Amino acid sequence: MMSDFEKKFKNLTHLASQEQPPEINVAGSVLAVLATGRATPVSVSERFWMWLAAASSALAVPAAALAFFTYGSWNDPLVRIFTEISWVVQ
Repeated sequence: MMSDFEKKFKNLTHLASQEQPPEINVAGSVLAVLATGRATPVSVSERFWMWLAAASSALAVPAAALAFFTYGSWNDPLVRIFTEISWVVQ
């Protein structure tokens, strides 16, 4: 025996299965833009975000390399032992 909720859900799924997606054809407008061979000019705000992304990428690589090497040297137990021994020997 089906409950009222199950009947509503079954009707809704039946209606959804009969629904057709809308037809959208953007190929003509895309081909028209590509056929001109010219890129659209970049706005001032887009140029700012492009420079910001380039700068952050340029700074991220050395920061990641420094973090990698620093992490390796600080967490190596032998490095700690040798550091302490060299301090005592001096």
